[in-house]
Amino acid sequence: MSKEFKKKYMHPTRRKLVDMVQTGEYDKNTTIGYTKADEKREVGDVWEDEHNKYEKKEGYILKTGKNSEAFDDIRKYIQEKNTCKNSECKTIKVTDKDKKFISKGGYCMNCTVDMEHELRVKGIFKEYETYKVTTRMIIYGKQKLEELKQSLSEVKPFYEYVNEDGSTEKWELPTTVEEAKKEIQELIDNGQKELEEIEQKRIMAFAELKKQDLEHYL
Repeated sequence: MSKEFKKKYMHPTRRKLVDMVQTGEYDKNTTIGYTKADEKREVGDVWEDEHNKYEKKEGYILKTGKNSEAFDDIRKYIQEKNTCKNSECKTIKVTDKDKKFISKGGYCMNCTVDMEHELRVKGIFKEYETYKVTTRMIIYGKQKLEELKQSLSEVKPFYEYVNEDGSTEKWELPTTVEEAKKEIQELIDNGQKELEEIEQKRIMAFAELKKQDLEHYL
C-alpha cells in the first residue's frame, strides 16, 4: 500500500502548486503567509509586527529583529570589555591574561606595565593606587549603606523563617524596634561620614594625577 501523501507538511507555496496539478484549478485569490492588505509606505517609515521591525528604504525594506539593538549594545559592551583603552596599543593578539588586565584596569598587560612605569618615574604611582582603591571602597560602601537603609525600613519585633523541611522558625529582636532602628541609623551615619572622608582622599589623588596630565590613565 502506498504511503499517504500529506500536503499539510509542505510549504504553502508548493502545496498551492500541488493543488493546481491535482485539480487543474489555481486559486488566484489565495494569499500565502501575509494576509493583511499591503499598506503604502514612504521612505523612512518604521513599523513593527510581533517579532520584527521594518524600515522603508529607497527601493527596499530593511527587516531587523526587535531585540537587535539590545544585542548590538551587548556585543558592543563585550567588545569594550576586551579592548585596551590605550589608543596607541601595540598588542596584536589579546590573550586571556590581557583580558583580565583590561577587565581590572582598562589596559592590556603590556600597556599596564608601560603605564605603571611612567607613573613610578613621575612619582605619582601612590596617588594612582589611592584613587583606584578609594573608588572600589566607595562603591562597596554605598552598596552597604543601601542595605542598611533597607534594613532600617524593615525592622520588626520578630521574624519568621521557613526551613528546608517546611518547618518555621521564629526569631525575636533582642531589643525593642526603636532601639534596633537607632543602632542601624548610627551605622548609617558613621558610614556616610567615612564615605565622605574616602571621597575626599579620592579627589585629592585625582588632583595630583591631573597636575601631571595623567588622569587619562584612570
